[in-house]
Amino acid sequence: MSISPRTKILTVTAATLALLGTPLRAKSDNNPVAFGSQGDSIAAPTRASSQTVSGTAINPTNSAGSTTSVKRAQADTTPPPLSLTNPAAGTSLEDLYPTANPQAPFAGESADPKLTGPDLEKAREVTLEPIPMSQLLPIGKKKLPAIRLEATYTDIISLKDCLNYALYNSLPIRISDAGYDSQKYLFVSALGQFLPDFTQTFRYQQVDSQRPPLTNTYTDSTTVRFPVFQGGGVFYNSLVNLNRTKAAKNSYKATINDTLLEVYRRYNELILNHVLLQIRVKSVELSRAQLALNEQLKEAGVGTNFAIYQSRTQLALDKQALLQQEVNVRLSAIQLAVAMNSNISSNIYPDELRAVEARLVDQDWAINQLVAVAAKRRPELKQFEELRIAARRQVQVAASPLYPTFQFFASKTHSTVSSNGGTGNNSGLSGSTVIIPTGGGGGGIGISGNGGRSFSGGFDLSWNLDGFGVVDAGRTLSAKALARQAMLQSNQQLLTVLQEIHGSYLNMLTASEQVDVAGEAVFSSSEQLRLANLRLRYGQGINLELIQAQRDYINSLTSQAQAIIAYNISQAQLLRDTGMISVGALTATRPPKISSSGSLQY
Repeated sequence: MSISPRTKILTVTAATLALLGTPLRAKSDNNPVAFGSQGDSIAAPTRASSQTVSGTAINPTNSAGSTTSVKRAQADTTPPPLSLTNPAAGTSLEDLYPTANPQAPFAGESADPKLTGPDLEKAREVTLEPIPMSQLLPIGKKKLPAIRLEATYTDIISLKDCLNYALYNSLPIRISDAGYDSQKYLFVSALGQFLPDFTQTFRYQQVDSQRPPLTNTYTDSTTVRFPVFQGGGVFYNSLVNLNRTKAAKNSYKATINDTLLEVYRRYNELILNHVLLQIRVKSVELSRAQLALNEQLKEAGVGTNFAIYQSRTQLALDKQALLQQEVNVRLSAIQLAVAMNSNISSNIYPDELRAVEARLVDQDWAINQLVAVAAKRRPELKQFEELRIAARRQVQVAASPLYPTFQFFASKTHSTVSSNGGTGNNSGLSGSTVIIPTGGGGGGIGISGNGGRSFSGGFDLSWNLDGFGVVDAGRTLSAKALARQAMLQSNQQLLTVLQEIHGSYLNMLTASEQVDVAGEAVFSSSEQLRLANLRLRYGQGINLELIQAQRDYINSLTSQAQAIIAYNISQAQLLRDTGMISVGALTATRPPKISSSGSLQY
């Protein structure tokens, strides 16, 4: 029995659509053949009287009296339904293009998968097994010991010990403390101007008048001068130094805060580098296991040399990264030692090698609460406010020379005259005058005759205008301009503090979310690596797939550790920007509570 070409075409088409999952609806030879589903059809052209198949005309009225054929022929002659290309008369655009039903926007937090329960807690810390020293690669022609490298010895130190050590030994803190001491002594010096001035003078004079006798004169004078009014310069100068001393104290506190943040950052970076070292060792172990697996598959006859060389290349790259990470660990220890001002020859080793989320801040804190806390505790704001007040009071200091001065003075003078080695009244100093300065601007003490003792006292009122006052007036206007500059700098510092608080607050929240996202990546990449290993072992996968899965797993572990450390540092940054940072705050197990007034409650 021969098969017609039409039957062959229908058979091939049915098989193809069956593979694609599309049903085939065939009609009799008297009717068109339709393909597809849900009303989608490809129909042959219809005629009112007859249809032609393979050159043979078939009349529907003579086809064995079939009623079904007549109904199908009538159905084929019905007009097509109304559509965009064939609209009915009077159809509006609203009917042709109806408004789509509104749909809710995409909610990323509910649509994406999330870790919960123990998986979420595991994602918030990275804990790996201790590193066997035998797995570390030698550096320096095997002359340098592992971990310690060129250091003399290893010192295990906790975070709290590092912070306390830095408070007393950090160079920035000690430099700022020295500046604070200097300003305190300047304030004491300004207060000393309220006390009387004391002047003690010893004078020897020899007179040779070209005729004997040769006259020698010894004079000693003691003067006490008490300034009563100096145009306000003494009073306002002491206030200026008082404000500058307070500013120096707040600058010292700001340096302490910056140093604590720096030490905390360096310590966490040291922990991160140790964790990354563990990850690199794990990566080398995985690469060696993959190389051994490919060699076994090659021996079994199902592997290739190409896969072996791929694994060897990956192993070489991982070993190179491990060598660099060993050096990074030592470099981070050096940076921490520099921040603490400790011995660089000592290799600082953290007492706990885990990347764990710290609980330094409460994510329920509102931004307005943090701003209120910073307004009370941020030392930079107090520093620039004191400098602004000092600059404003400096205007009165610059204007003080424009006023008269008034002072009291008292002096005692003793003079002894000798000639030709003798003493007494046989000297020729009769009528001479010796001028003894009193330390003030008014006159001196006159001594006549052949020596003796005298006492004097009085007051001094003077008014001195340099350049008819133009010099001091210009200095006063310059001080006013500097006062305005100090006010603008204070406002600028306020904006800087607000910017830092908002930025660190957002960074802290973002870093917290990144920890959970990084944990999800570790969870999925570890399963991906396990499945890729199984697929290659049973001949269902390729070596490149396994290598890519390993890279994804190592990168996800690295990202997770970096996200946790970044979150811890962002919390410390927020504490510093709000002025709440301290040794206790950085080592606390729970954050403090903030009242409505901005006070802290531990």
